[in-house]
Amino acid sequence: MPKRVDHQERRREIAEALFRIAAGQGLRAVTLRAVAAEAGISMNLVQYYFPTKEEMLRFGWERVAELGGERAGAGIAPAVETGDERAVIRAYLHGVLPTDERGRVLCAVQIAYFAVDVTRGGQDPEQEDLVPHLVRALTEQIEKAQARQRIPAHLDAHLEADALATMTAGLLTGMLIKTYDADRAAALIDSRLDHLFTGD
Repeated sequence: MPKRVDHQERRREIAEALFRIAAGQGLRAVTLRAVAAEAGISMNLVQYYFPTKEEMLRFGWERVAELGGERAGAGIAPAVETGDERAVIRAYLHGVLPTDERGRVLCAVQIAYFAVDVTRGGQDPEQEDLVPHLVRALTEQIEKAQARQRIPAHLDAHLEADALATMTAGLLTGMLIKTYDADRAAALIDSRLDHLFTGD
């Protein structure tokens, strides 16, 4: 009996090959032929799942966003259970950072996509923008903390969330180029949260 092929798993394997190329050489090095070689499969098989490079790149972005969300969620879920808004915000911010090798690869792939967006002058409208999701989640936690008088009520919750997200994006890039290590990034996040949670 012929072995049943898990098509979704095959697409994910192809995406992993795409990630390895993008993380090491940038998105411009990603071609159907290069991904096939990296995955150790024929180009015809890659084209069976992704007839065009654009379709493959779109799936790659969706997959890196999905994996990033799963990794962040592993730290966020226990923080949510504590009911501590500061712990939840901290978990969201740490979840973005490349604190291990897998995280480094996924973050490098995101940066590879962003580099193309910079050259193009804007994000591909078919690629989901990840930042608004983070800002919304942070805004919700800040507003909860304000209701409990842990954060000053006069502060603009959305503006503070935007500032935290922007800072963390900078830390992400800095960690990838070794300007910051994980300990320094954690210290900077904690310092910013100390200034925010003045009611604690």
